[in-house]
Amino acid sequence: MRLNLDVSLFSVVCELGNCLYVPETDLDDMQLDQIIDDIGKGQLENVRAVLEFNPAEGWCNDITADVLAAVPGEDDDLHDDVDLADYASERIDGRRAGVKVRVAA
Repeated sequence: MRLNLDVSLFSVVCELGNCLYVPETDLDDMQLDQIIDDIGKGQLENVRAVLEFNPAEGWCNDITADVLAAVPGEDDDLHDDVDLADYASERIDGRRAGVKVRVAA
């Protein structure tokens, strides 16, 4: 199998107690739409950062604010049973301004 690392991948940093960790994620699930869906469904909790990176080009951006803004809220039909009210206050500093989140349809 050939591995193409010249793509944007996404990773999440979560908090558990007094420690930060990066949940294990399959490479196929490191896509923006999957990350947003996992946060919205409560599969990823206590999110402190969402990072977009490209290993081949050697860059990384903090897109936490944009991703959390794209997560459906409690008023949306898709996730009526998930309370995301705390996520707004759980962002880390150093967000990159002006980043637009693209979600694949």
